[in-house]
Amino acid sequence: MSSMEKYVFEAKTEEEVVLNALKELNVKEEEMFYNITEEKVGLLKKKKYIMNVILKTDVLEFSKEFLKEIINGMGIEVQIETKRNENFLKLTLHSNENPLLIGKNGKTLLSLQNILRQAILNKTGVAANILLDVENYKVKRERNIEFLAKKIAKEVEKTGVEVKMDSMNSYERRIVHNIISKNKNVTTLSEGEEPNRYVVVKPVK
Repeated sequence: MSSMEKYVFEAKTEEEVVLNALKELNVKEEEMFYNITEEKVGLLKKKKYIMNVILKTDVLEFSKEFLKEIINGMGIEVQIETKRNENFLKLTLHSNENPLLIGKNGKTLLSLQNILRQAILNKTGVAANILLDVENYKVKRERNIEFLAKKIAKEVEKTGVEVKMDSMNSYERRIVHNIISKNKNVTTLSEGEEPNRYVVVKPVK
């Protein structure tokens, strides 16, 4: 599996440590994931800043190989398309077994994403913002959730009767809350325990 090198820099100020990293690695800030910690050293407790850096290009290569290994182990051949954004990396999976990779309500896909993020964190100590999708499943599901949220909001507004939606992950619940917050006659709240939390849509009394 391709190596994913972690680079470590130290300086007296936060600005200086970032500048040192950019200069030495010859990259722009949006080309790396990093974290900065502050330490106090010596008798005078002088501050120093330590910056851990991983490059997005390395993260993409590691992620592709890591995912292929897991998915091939499931007996599925997969092609992985990658996209680098200023804030996150997106990997889109293409296979003949897309429903298996997605799982019920996207749970397998979410698990793969979490396993990958945790593997990078364990290996480097740096959190990488990575999004996984299967042939734009997430985009389609988001549109469906938005459509359903608007439809339920109108129904609750009209009947005055609250509606409990199916269980969703936190990201999907946030979509519902955001969409319905635009309607002043209904309100939302999340109930239940993870992983079965759901949104309740209520009329505003």
